[in-house]
Amino acid sequence: MMVPARLPVAPRPFRDELLTSWTARVAARYGAEPFELMVFLAGQAGRYAGARQIDDVVPDMGLLRLWAKACRIDPERLRRRSLASRYPGRPQGWLLTETVPVCLACFDADVAAGRDAYLRVNWRLAEQVVCPEHRTMLLDRCPACRSGLRLSFRMLNGLLRPFCHNCNTVLTSGGGETEDPLNADFAANVLEIQRQISGIVIGGPGRLDRLEHAIRTLWAPLDRDGAARPVLALWYDEPGWNCPYEARAAVGRLAPLRHLSVRWRALTLVILHDLFGADLVPGAVVPEAALVLFRRAAPLPWLTDGRDPRNGKGKRAVEAGAERVHRLSKRPVHRLNGNFLDERGNFGRIHP
Repeated sequence: MMVPARLPVAPRPFRDELLTSWTARVAARYGAEPFELMVFLAGQAGRYAGARQIDDVVPDMGLLRLWAKACRIDPERLRRRSLASRYPGRPQGWLLTETVPVCLACFDADVAAGRDAYLRVNWRLAEQVVCPEHRTMLLDRCPACRSGLRLSFRMLNGLLRPFCHNCNTVLTSGGGETEDPLNADFAANVLEIQRQISGIVIGGPGRLDRLEHAIRTLWAPLDRDGAARPVLALWYDEPGWNCPYEARAAVGRLAPLRHLSVRWRALTLVILHDLFGADLVPGAVVPEAALVLFRRAAPLPWLTDGRDPRNGKGKRAVEAGAERVHRLSKRPVHRLNGNFLDERGNFGRIHP
């Protein structure tokens, strides 16, 4: 029987740090990636040799104990740092599961405080697009190479610093675009909407159901399922505007906000505020502007036929329908009329 290895030195997790950030910092101390260190800890033939890394939301306790024993930490202490433990009443659809957007000012604050840089837990909340501490927009693209952000931690001047995995640029604000007054004003306005959305998410199913319905409708195809333009195009006021390629992953999904980039999530929050005011959700009386948009949305029966996506009923039908719309949304679009190449052209007005 192989005895799990123990590491001679391992940094402690910060109070508001993601589990994956902590394991990355531990691995970086030994010049490795988390997966490489995990294979070493478990042994090449270990039970977890095929796993990737710890899940921030609901981590596997066996894998968590492996890291805890190697780093001499109580595994229960690590479990309490999972998102499921930190946010017990939050639907998992409102937690990001892929790219973690970051605040460069937070990284600079870590360096100024003489500590390792790390990823904050609230950066995985779907409605978080602005850093509450520095009031700057979060980034999900490298400011240097503009590729989708993927981090690696490396030693620099005695501290672990975040680098872009693609171009090897150290991630720092450096007094760049975050100091733009227009960006600062926009971030400040979105921050208040973000706080209100957070209250709705944890406030129970009533308003949250209406909020999710409104977001799904905004990103629903226009007039017919499979249309290239989302209903959002009507508010955006661009006659030839199609669903942006980077946002097409949201079309037809049950939790569309989670699949959007930071800037499209921010725009969605702003539109909700413009349409529904401080409530941010449709009420008994829907404003005329919202009614116009909602009437132009194509019917999505797999999302509105009464099935409850929270308890899993009708899950197969929901997933099949959503996958169909998601697949159609990625097909080529005619450069003139905005329809898919094999659809009949529609040269009429798309505005109400």
